[in-house]
Amino acid sequence: MTALTSTQIANLNRMNRASTSAAIGTRLNNLETGAVVAGSHVVTSAQASASAITVQTTVSAIEGKMVQATRSGSQIYGVKCLTTGSNLNITSASPSLWVIAENDEVNYVVW
Repeated sequence: MTALTSTQIANLNRMNRASTSAAIGTRLNNLETGAVVAGSHVVTSAQASASAITVQTTVSAIEGKMVQATRSGSQIYGVKCLTTGSNLNITSASPSLWVIAENDEVNYVVW
């Protein structure tokens, strides 16, 4: 896939008034040119004790994310993830949904 041209980006940004503030052409171009990063993080005992996980990504300012926690290959529900700059801050939405444990795996895609 090739990157969008400046003209195409501008045309997409002007496509309609509602999408102008979203800068849809710029966002699509960023996605096409490798601004999407995927990764995985294994929870340490210190993170499990603190009931919080901070994962630093290589995306300077996260605009969107997909996060999934697994234990022994099975999905865990109840993950709450907020972003600050390039960091994913992961906690449990409720202790009854997910008690963070050592060696749980957090997989993510950020852009």
